[in-house]
Amino acid sequence: MNFYTYKFRPFHTIIIVFRWKHFLETMFLRKLFLSDKEKVFFLSLSEKRKIEFLSIRYVLKYIGIKINIFYNEKRKPFLFPEGKYISLSHSFEKIAIAISSYHIGIDIEKLRKDKKIIRIKKKFIRDDESIFIPKNYEEDYLHIIWGIKESLYKLEGGIFYSFLDHYKVSPFCIQKDSYVSCWILKKYYSKRFYAFYRKIEEHYLVYIIDDK
Repeated sequence: MNFYTYKFRPFHTIIIVFRWKHFLETMFLRKLFLSDKEKVFFLSLSEKRKIEFLSIRYVLKYIGIKINIFYNEKRKPFLFPEGKYISLSHSFEKIAIAISSYHIGIDIEKLRKDKKIIRIKKKFIRDDESIFIPKNYEEDYLHIIWGIKESLYKLEGGIFYSFLDHYKVSPFCIQKDSYVSCWILKKYYSKRFYAFYRKIEEHYLVYIIDDK
C-alpha cells in the first residue's frame, strides 16, 4: 500500500497521502456497498468528487477510523460526531486527506514540467512576496506559496477568494525552514498562522492547523 501517514499528537491530527490510481478499481467496487441514498448522491457528483467520495471511505476503512461523513449544501465533506474536521486535496495521481480536532486546511501540488505555475504567478504572488523568491528555486517556492494560500482559503471556508488581497506569506527559506508564517488579511484585522510543508516525491504537501 503506497500510503504516507503523519500523526500529530499535540493537535490530534492525522494526514494521509496516497496514490489513488492504484486503488481506483477497488474503490469503485466499494460503491456497491453504499446505501441507496448514498448511491444516488454519488451518481450526482462530478468525476473529481466521485474520486474524493470513494477514496475517503476507502482510506478511513483501511486505517480503521470509524467516522460518519456528510456533505453540506456546497457538497463539501464534514465529519460526525462533532469535534472532527476534514480537508482534502488532490493533484494528478495523489490525494491528501487531513482529519483533525481543529480546523485544518491542506493542499498537495505536483511540480509540473509545463511550468504553468510560473505563467500564473502574477495571479497569486504579491510584490512583497516576490522579493524573497530566489530565481534558481522559483518553481519550488511558487508551489509552496500556492499551497499555503490554498490551505488558508480552505481554512477560512472559501470566503476570501483573492490570493493577492486576502492571503500573505512571510519570507522563508526552503533549505532551512520547515514551517512558514502566513496571514489571512481581513478588512479590519489580520490573523497569523503557521504553515507546514514537506516534499513527497514530486509533490509538495502543505497543511495549516488552526489551534486557537
